[in-house]
Amino acid sequence: MCVLLAGCIGTASGGPDNGAPLRQLSLYDGEVVVAAPRGYCVDASNLRRRASGAVVPMASCESLTGKSGIAVLPALISVSVLPRRGAAPPARPLAAEIAASLAPAQPLRQIDRPRASFVHFASGGGDILPGGDPGHWRAGMVINGHLIGLAVYAPAGSPLAGDEGFDLISALADALYRASPDPAADSVSRAAASQAYGLFLFPG
Repeated sequence: MCVLLAGCIGTASGGPDNGAPLRQLSLYDGEVVVAAPRGYCVDASNLRRRASGAVVPMASCESLTGKSGIAVLPALISVSVLPRRGAAPPARPLAAEIAASLAPAQPLRQIDRPRASFVHFASGGGDILPGGDPGHWRAGMVINGHLIGLAVYAPAGSPLAGDEGFDLISALADALYRASPDPAADSVSRAAASQAYGLFLFPG
């Protein structure tokens, strides 16, 4: 399914060229370490890394390697990371701001946690993943001054399109937070963060 994401995020660039799946990937001189949840791996062959930011797709390790491993539900996961801009870190967008940035998509649930904010959307998943369930999850967080967007898409009817998707996207947020260096405070103006969110973090 990561191959299907290529049409949304563009041609891969700046990633390893051997196509081997990775459990984690270091970005911006190690300021952000994108770590995959248990059973999922980074699809390095479809990684996009440009001056405007990085988009890191993930799928189950089994689907990427063709080998038996930890059995997990099929999913297309993406992590978008903006470069640090200015001395002051951006504010982490609240769930309501994430929902507003994707209007008119209807939010089903909005959850603000100390480290990340999450939104469950009723529509739009099938626009990113052909044959995917309309329901999908998005999240936002800040690590070391980098604005980060997370998304989880699943096949039609998958439990990951519902409540189980929250478990996966929150595990993803925790994995990034634990793998990255101690994060700086994430407080300042929300206006710039909201604008950046709409323009980059959720392309397509």
